[in-house]
Amino acid sequence: MSITFGNRHSFASPTFATSAGTATDPTVVKFYLREHVDGTELEWTYNAVPVAGTHYPTGMQPITRASAGVYAVAYDSRKPERVTGFWVGTGTVYDALQETLFVRHAELALLDPPSS
Repeated sequence: MSITFGNRHSFASPTFATSAGTATDPTVVKFYLREHVDGTELEWTYNAVPVAGTHYPTGMQPITRASAGVYAVAYDSRKPERVTGFWVGTGTVYDALQETLFVRHAELALLDPPSS
């Protein structure tokens, strides 16, 4: 997947669930983001009342909870590069999910063929 530099992408968590399939909130939900060009690694921790610099990096968006076991982070791309997001839920339930996307310069979108 790719997005254009300066746009927002929503990293969605897996649906954290029990072995019976019931959506359940983990005790701890973390999201890690790696910006590959310079090796920057950022960490988020879900909190119902998030504090910038404590639960998520200053200048970024906090983790939001949509419903039991379902979370998301809105990421504003800061530079053209490859970015990998990794979710980890631990405690009452455990699951993990990784997603990689490519952030492109806006001018490169002009080279793409028109979509039909």
